Amino acid sequence: MRTLMMSAFVAMLIGVACAQSGGGYDLSWWTIDGGGITFATGGTFNLGGTVGQPDASSALTGGSFSLTGGFWFTPCIISNGDVDGNGCVDDADLLTVLFNFGATGLNPADLNCDATVDDADLLTVLFNFGSGC
Repeated sequence: MRTLMMSAFVAMLIGVACAQSGGGYDLSWWTIDGGGITFATGGTFNLGGTVGQPDASSALTGGSFSLTGGFWFTPCIISNGDVDGNGCVDDADLLTVLFNFGATGLNPADLNCDATVDDADLLTVLFNFGSGC
């Protein structure tokens, strides 16, 4: 009997849950967009967004809040030579650096984040070759 009463109480609580509650916030406008998800936090707020959303350049304002959409920036992360992220610096990483040698811009084979896949990246792979395997 006690289990039945607890189940009824939990079911009643679930039925009362709301998507928006309290304050002057309005969640009546939204879109479903494709892409990954990234979170921005500040104070008590947590905001998730997606890449490539069609409303990326529109400004959303209300009260003292303002949100301008856009594309997320992916920073370069300096690596030890493990280009494919499998935990092992091996021939696959070496081949990736060699095939991308000379490329500029954002590239996973740019291990030192200087925007060019060059001899410094190749030396990083060669120096760490076999580590983590």
